[in-house]
Amino acid sequence: MKKKSNPFNITKAVDYTDEELNKYWVDFPMSTGFKGIVKPDSDMPMIILGSKGSGKTHIMKHFSFSSQSLRWKEKIIAGLNEDGYLGTYLRCSGLNGYKFKDKEETTEDWQTIFSYYLELWLSQLLLQNIIKILEDRFLTIPNEHSVTLEIMNLLDTTEVTHNVKSFSHLVKYFNDLQKSIDYAINNKTFTNRNVSETVEILASPGSLIFGIPEILEREVKEFNGIRFLYLLDEYENFTVDQQKYFNTLIRERRNPVCFKIGARRYGMRTYETLSAGEEIKAGSEFEFLDIDSNFRENKSGYKKFISDICIKRLELFGIKILEDQIGQYFEVFDEDAFLKKMQSGDKGHFRELSRKLSLYKFKNIRNRIISNLTFNENILLERINIMLFYREWKKGSDLVLASENIAIACSKYALHKVENEHSKIIQKFKYDILDALARENGEKINTAIGFDNIIKISNGIPRHALIIMKHIFKWNEYYELTTFKSIKSKISAQSQLNAIKDTAKWFIEDARIPGDQGSMAKNSIERLCDYLRELRFADVPPECSISTFSIKSKFVPTEISNIINFLEQYSYIIEVAERRDKNTHSRYDTYQLNGLLAVEWELSLSRRGIIDLNFTTMKSIFIPEDASEFSVMMNAEKIKYNAPFNTNTSPTLFDIFEV
Repeated sequence: MKKKSNPFNITKAVDYTDEELNKYWVDFPMSTGFKGIVKPDSDMPMIILGSKGSGKTHIMKHFSFSSQSLRWKEKIIAGLNEDGYLGTYLRCSGLNGYKFKDKEETTEDWQTIFSYYLELWLSQLLLQNIIKILEDRFLTIPNEHSVTLEIMNLLDTTEVTHNVKSFSHLVKYFNDLQKSIDYAINNKTFTNRNVSETVEILASPGSLIFGIPEILEREVKEFNGIRFLYLLDEYENFTVDQQKYFNTLIRERRNPVCFKIGARRYGMRTYETLSAGEEIKAGSEFEFLDIDSNFRENKSGYKKFISDICIKRLELFGIKILEDQIGQYFEVFDEDAFLKKMQSGDKGHFRELSRKLSLYKFKNIRNRIISNLTFNENILLERINIMLFYREWKKGSDLVLASENIAIACSKYALHKVENEHSKIIQKFKYDILDALARENGEKINTAIGFDNIIKISNGIPRHALIIMKHIFKWNEYYELTTFKSIKSKISAQSQLNAIKDTAKWFIEDARIPGDQGSMAKNSIERLCDYLRELRFADVPPECSISTFSIKSKFVPTEISNIINFLEQYSYIIEVAERRDKNTHSRYDTYQLNGLLAVEWELSLSRRGIIDLNFTTMKSIFIPEDASEFSVMMNAEKIKYNAPFNTNTSPTLFDIFEV
């Protein structure tokens, strides 16, 4: 069968051409859009942090000259003036910053060589943008030769280069200087000469990066008042020393130049400068933009943003959907249909209760208890009866009497909707009960399906939503179903669940942290998820809607703090709040699991109940001495929240086999 193309196949900005990035661009739904968020015309430098897949690269490239020229076309000069800036974009991974280290050179020499190399590279990129405008005949610079000479005067050399008479000559000259550095580095082994002995440094740090824009603004009237914006993306590819150098440029910035630095959440290795190790200061020397937090805090805006991205992709694919209709193409959880199906089943939720009553010497009263807790008119209330019964068991109540009282309360709520324990559980634990019913009766948990939940699952990381959409198309093709052809033919729960599972597997692999630290972090998150899942599906869960945990930051060992920091930086967990204990006022850091992990581990997408991790629990999850330490802790926790709840009632071998 011929495979159909998928509008969500490409999810990474680096895989798009400039034309495709421009075509697929969707602005953030606020009055000023991303321009008001990124402020490309501002004179305040900005450090833009975002998770892998946050859209950081797409956003930064949108403010580059290549995108500006596509938007404004033949009106580029007027467009630059309206924008208020000219953006020069550099993807730092292209520099291969790690080649500027070791090889028997001192750190100071490498800093000097690297800073010179970067000056040459950024200068070429800026001048190439100007040349593009000149070649397209949207601008003429009658005194280009004299401007070129002024730029040459920025170099720390008295040597006259007669053949450099234009911007094109300048680019060629700078490129030759850059190549000579590459040659010296690449052939160091064969020449037996240190790079510092071979390379001549012809420019002081910042002389070209600041000097060329100053000359262009002064000598070319069309650039008067224009901000020359350098956009450095993937800053995490710079070493600590290289970041120190560029941090120094941020501190010593001169008009008309400004910087926007893009990095992954873990990408800022240092804020130090070369000025006696002083750090650049947020608020006075630069401002932060946390894209992830921006998306997560503006939930309605983020929802519309993801909807708009999907609609734009589908439209370019030939499928037109109205903005307010996209959610109608997805099957959503049908509570009534689910409960009706459970009602007609074999009530597996009573099997475990019956087994435990028999196992812990209550076999003689088992049938009376189950009869009292049975409520055929409403299986949701019936399952709530079981939860309330387990609570009474944990208290040490008379079990028969407790089951009778629960039955009376259940009938009262069903008939009159009185405020009682049943109503409280419905208010707080309803989806926990629904998911438990599915689990106990051999059904797939599908309360997380639907377009709105896909947006929730993505946790402010657009690529996660797009990859789920990509896999939805793949699974619908596998099932030979149409996608987005008609509201009547909805995307099935099965396709959605398969797509979410595939995306979760991709995320766990794609976000893998390299090295031993990464292995520790991965094992830790799996243990954490296992632990939270055991609590959520315990007989008496300690909290509702479990997917969030907190730690008392004052007592967290450095080793654990480092792992949690890694997990947060790689978006396995999301820092959501800081709270204080009501009595002691101790500070707790609170984190929610990434939505993909939550669904994979059958945890809640909502953030309600918070599990406080004590020291013993933290240690066994994050830094166990051996595999048994975590198992011992888990078993101790299971006893606390599952029947028979730390009682001395232990089954004999006869009881076990009798069950």
